[in-house]
Amino acid sequence: RSDHPYVDELVRYGCLMGGKRLRPALLLLSAKSVGPVTPDHLTLAAAMEMIHTATLIHDDVLDEANLRRHLVTVNARWDQQASVLLGDFLFSHAFFLTCSTRSIWACQLISRAANVVCEGELRQKGSRADFALTEDQYYEILDAKTAELCACSCQLGAHFAGADGAQEQCLADYGRWLGRAFQIADDLLDVTGSAERMGKAVGKDAARGKQTYPSVAGVEGSRERARELLGEALASLEGFGSEAQPLRAIARFIVERSS
Repeated sequence: RSDHPYVDELVRYGCLMGGKRLRPALLLLSAKSVGPVTPDHLTLAAAMEMIHTATLIHDDVLDEANLRRHLVTVNARWDQQASVLLGDFLFSHAFFLTCSTRSIWACQLISRAANVVCEGELRQKGSRADFALTEDQYYEILDAKTAELCACSCQLGAHFAGADGAQEQCLADYGRWLGRAFQIADDLLDVTGSAERMGKAVGKDAARGKQTYPSVAGVEGSRERARELLGEALASLEGFGSEAQPLRAIARFIVERSS
C-alpha cells in the first residue's frame, strides 16, 4: 500500500496480476510438511509473491503484452514507465520485508534467487532466434527464470519450520522440478492453447523468436533437413505477430516431434 493515490492504485492493480499464488503456497505447504507455520513464513510468502509479480510486470513490458489473466496489463493501461517503476517498487519492498525477519540467510537466498531469475531472462533474450539452442541449454534458462523461485520458496518454507539439511534440500529439489514442469506446460500451451482460456495472447513466443520447449525439442529431434526447414519457418515468424498463417502448422509439427 501507499499513501499516495497514484502509487496505491498501481500497486493494487499490479497485485491482481499474480494469478495462482503458487510460490507462497509452495512456501507455506513446505513449512507445514516438516513443522509449524510461523509469522516469518507469512512475511516471506508475501515477499516471494511480490518478486514473482514484479517479474511478470516487467515481462509484459519486454513482450509488449496487452493482456494477462484476462486483465489489461499495467503497461497497456498506464505505460511502460509506470510498469518498470512498479516492478522496481515491488522488488524493493520484497527485500524490505525479507530484512524484517532479521535473517541474513534469508536475505542472501532471496537476493540470489532474484539475481538468477534476471540472468535467466537475459539469457533467454540473448537466445532469441537461436535455433541451435540445445535442450540442455533450454533447461538451464528455464531453471533460472522459472524454477528458481519455486525452489527458493520451498527451501525457505522448510528452513524456517526447522527442517534438517536433507529435508530442506529435498523440498528445494521438489520446487525446482515442479517449476520446470510448470514452464514446459506453459510453453506447450503457447502453441496449443487459446487466448480465451488462458487469458493472454498465445503464439507470441514463437512470433518473437523466443525459444521454448516445443521449438527446441522439435528442432533437436528432427532430421537434419527438417531441422533446417523448421528453423527457417520459425525465423520467418519473428515480427509478424501471433496471427501469422504458418504458426499453427508449425505448432502442430513441433508438438508432434517433441511429444
